[in-house]
Amino acid sequence: MNQTKLILTLKSFSRDEIKLFEKFIASPFFNNGRNYIPFFTELKKFYPSFESENLNAEFIYEKLYQGKKFNRQVMWNFVSQLEKLALEFLIHNSLKQNRSERFYLISDELLKRNLDKHLLKEIESMEKILSTAKLSIEYYKDKLLLEDSKAEYWYVLQGRQDLSFAGLVGSTEFLILKMIAELSVLVSDLQILKIMYNDGKETNAAIELVKSLNLNNLVTASEINENKYAKVYKFYYDKIMCALDENDETHFFEMKKFFDENYFLFDLNEQSNTIISLANYCAHKMRLGIDKYLRILFELNKFRLEKNIGIHSNGNLNKALFHQILRNALSLGETDWAENFVVNYTPKLKINHQKTMNALAMGFICYAKKDFTGSLDYLSKVEFIDIRDKLHVRILSAKAYYELNNTETLFYFIDSSNHFIKKNTLIGIETRDSYLKFFNYLKKLLICKDNYNKNKVMELISDINTDQILRLRHKEWLLEKLSELK
Repeated sequence: MNQTKLILTLKSFSRDEIKLFEKFIASPFFNNGRNYIPFFTELKKFYPSFESENLNAEFIYEKLYQGKKFNRQVMWNFVSQLEKLALEFLIHNSLKQNRSERFYLISDELLKRNLDKHLLKEIESMEKILSTAKLSIEYYKDKLLLEDSKAEYWYVLQGRQDLSFAGLVGSTEFLILKMIAELSVLVSDLQILKIMYNDGKETNAAIELVKSLNLNNLVTASEINENKYAKVYKFYYDKIMCALDENDETHFFEMKKFFDENYFLFDLNEQSNTIISLANYCAHKMRLGIDKYLRILFELNKFRLEKNIGIHSNGNLNKALFHQILRNALSLGETDWAENFVVNYTPKLKINHQKTMNALAMGFICYAKKDFTGSLDYLSKVEFIDIRDKLHVRILSAKAYYELNNTETLFYFIDSSNHFIKKNTLIGIETRDSYLKFFNYLKKLLICKDNYNKNKVMELISDINTDQILRLRHKEWLLEKLSELK
């Protein structure tokens, strides 16, 4: 019973929601005159884990109908009906929190009933709420509904087509803003999927469809007409073009400049989404070997930390972001800044992530300071949270063993790492191939180091330079070590 849809739904409820749900099912309006409270009272005793061996139909039936023969159909009916009520409860809860849907439903209903004074009051209330709202897809959606309701109010209820015109113009404006804002997110996601999974046909078709819209004309028209939102149109256009035409870097820099100067105009979700798009663009350029984006990403990271934009997940600093910020800083030789970052931001991670991420971070910092023994000592203290941690530790440990000239240990470590990577099904194909390449080249580097041969070294340098699978950071380290051999 603990895996039924009802129990899984109840497990997702907060304590406050459990209390509200009990009131909800007690209402005759929702329960059709049936009393589900006794059944729910028994279920509630197992909250929040719902893991007890007593959580079964027979046990609960006995509690409800002491001494009576077990009737499976009765219990099935209870579960089925309470499951439906739980879904209804979620709908009502969602509707309370979703002002767009609430406004749309109530204004439509008031319009049908010719309740013009009621509708006008709802319009004025919504207008007041939106007067202080920040720019976002949700904001454009709300404004679209608001302007549309104004047009309907004047045209349908008041018979004033002349006064409905402003609402029609406004609803058109916000429909376009909503569309271009949503496209800026979708196109970025499509481009990332294309890069990550080499997804061709369907992704290309979607991207070509967006290109056919010729959004540049929209931006130009808004500028010529001195539209209030002309710069916002341009911002979303640049965001879209960063994905559609990544070779034209002007789109990135103009988008970034506008956001740097006007980030406060957007709500938290839009700020976070934009900062992620900018960071992803930098990361992609870095993978292509364009080193200037290392510094740009570093400045972007400092900006997002200073303004507290998109760095938290459920109240904690995101673990992957913590790692990215640290590695980026160390790649630029910003060791002191990285140390301060670790001190100040490790406590902002989830509590059960702090110890291991601090050990991993200090492993990287010690390596950057050429304290390779200290680096290995910290890495030995890392308690792995996920597969990425294991891969980071293996790569950095291998580099530290190399710097310490611990050749025998390193040969063994390379073989064990290859075995680990090949056998672990949690590692993605692209990541697996890249890491296997690194250890393969590292083995050849060791052989060249022990038995120097100029032709072999030059051949290895050529192979690494032309390799399209090896990651840039790994490629640069290998080439640096080979140049030291020369």
